[in-house]
Amino acid sequence: MDNRQKANEFLTKFFECRPKSFFKNVDDNGRGLHVILRLLDNAGGAVVAGFVAEELNMSTPRVAAALKALEGKGYIVRSSAADDRRKTVVTITEQGRAAVKRDEESLIGLVSHLFDTVGEKDLNEFLRISSAISGALDNMVE
Repeated sequence: MDNRQKANEFLTKFFECRPKSFFKNVDDNGRGLHVILRLLDNAGGAVVAGFVAEELNMSTPRVAAALKALEGKGYIVRSSAADDRRKTVVTITEQGRAAVKRDEESLIGLVSHLFDTVGEKDLNEFLRISSAISGALDNMVE
């Protein structure tokens, strides 16, 4: 079997093994909202929207759409920078911080379930392999 056939077979198996019921219920996380909220929470204060785009390697239109959704939920406040009105300053609200905490508790529950059902050894092996794949892909892009 040549590499093209192996690649097709791998992609088919990879797609089939995804946790369908888990991803069916993913909504905001799929659009990157949780990741943006975590970044803002960790930043500890106001940041410029461009920082979010750069830090998460996202396009500015995608960040703008995500920030609009987060603002609509009351998780962030956007304002213009005092020194440059063209820059948008983003600040996480207490409601946003509570959402981060709630999401992290949910993720801890999910990972705890994985430790109970899959096992620590296999999860660590998964991380090792994922890291190797990530490194190989990063090297390919560079």
